[in-house]
Amino acid sequence: MDRPGTPERDISECPSDTAEAGKASVCEGCPGQAYCQSQGGVDPDQEAVDLRMGAIKHKILVLSGKGGVGKSTVASLLAGALASRSQKVGVVDLDICGPSIPKLLDVEGKPIVNSQYGWKPLVSPHYNVKVMSVGSLLASDTNSVVFRGPRKSGLIKRFIKDTYWGRLDFLICDTPPGTSDEHLTVIKVLKNVKPDGAIIVTTLQQVALATIRKEINFCKKMGVRVLGLVGNMESYICPCCGEISELFPSKGLENLAAEFNIPILGRLPLDQEVTQSCEAGNNVISDLQTSPIVIEMLNMAENIRNVVDNLT
Repeated sequence: MDRPGTPERDISECPSDTAEAGKASVCEGCPGQAYCQSQGGVDPDQEAVDLRMGAIKHKILVLSGKGGVGKSTVASLLAGALASRSQKVGVVDLDICGPSIPKLLDVEGKPIVNSQYGWKPLVSPHYNVKVMSVGSLLASDTNSVVFRGPRKSGLIKRFIKDTYWGRLDFLICDTPPGTSDEHLTVIKVLKNVKPDGAIIVTTLQQVALATIRKEINFCKKMGVRVLGLVGNMESYICPCCGEISELFPSKGLENLAAEFNIPILGRLPLDQEVTQSCEAGNNVISDLQTSPIVIEMLNMAENIRNVVDNLT
């Protein structure tokens, strides 16, 4: 902490993602200075990471500024939509303290097996999507994960380095809300095989949109391309008559997209039938083909394929 009477430092200037981590003048007096200094030097695991990730064509981060916006649901549906288009897909759940992917992809309660080639990811029975999550390493789904930052970072690296992903067209990285340890770790681990970009999921309340600006600025600072925005739960589909009602009639998403010159990849309504199907771990893409959400997700998957295939 700064001495009494001195102005507080702007913590957004933290150089934790650079070679100056723990060494810059702004680091003086920071309680995490020693930890940042210990992270310097050549990572002995980097070669193994690069080898493992080199077999995967596209790496995409799914981000959100705040929790509760449906990010994991979008990540799982995107994986299913890509798989339905004959793509080989994997999902790595980086939300260490609140994993949702095992339930959404129906691998809950199934154990991870360690083989001579590394951890064998679970395979979603409906989508044929490979899955790795801390939720599959817990003895019970009611057990909590109480990890400090370094242990979280170590586990994330193992998910990337020690999982036998094989050859994939897409690896979807489902991250927790915010811009913290998990995000810094996965970007650092993938530094030599840079992710194609990030998809940012948000709802349209002003409090949610305000955090998206921080997420976009984080991506700029870290050198991660923002592939586009996804507006989730924008409207409500009545389960009785099918009428669609606007929940947030503001133009907040359009204004945000125009402000940062970022495309809108998709706009998803709130559909009770899709929600129930997701929570049951069903194949939403094939079971609910006429749902506006499924149609939008298939279009979004095709748009993302076109975008990443044309990146230079």
